[in-house]
Amino acid sequence: MHATRADRDPLPGQLRPPVTEGSDQIQADIAAALRSTIVLPPYDEVLRLIDTLKGHLGPLAEQAKEHVQEHRPGEAAWYREHAQIDNAQIQLRAGPGDGLVSAARRLQTVARSVQQLHRQLRHEEGA
Repeated sequence: MHATRADRDPLPGQLRPPVTEGSDQIQADIAAALRSTIVLPPYDEVLRLIDTLKGHLGPLAEQAKEHVQEHRPGEAAWYREHAQIDNAQIQLRAGPGDGLVSAARRLQTVARSVQQLHRQLRHEEGA
């Protein structure tokens, strides 16, 4: 697995790029994280990928918070997006676990969270 570096948050006062920018990189990082786990990668690679995906997840969660305001409470989309945002916040706070197996599982969970938010935001933007 080759880890990539996610772009960090912009400086205060700068706008975040739309979700479609960097989509190829996000997809590549998700694919790297969701590869087969029959043979686990080295622990340091798993940790790098977790950090990379969290670098994507933070900005995606912030964009999702902006998009959720477009829905009214009670709508299915409102509940779905709030659940995804809540899940993203949990993933951002969670550590990798006590060993390689738990870190590999965390990597898969973070990757799926990034994937869900990325798909939802791209759908909202009409991509």
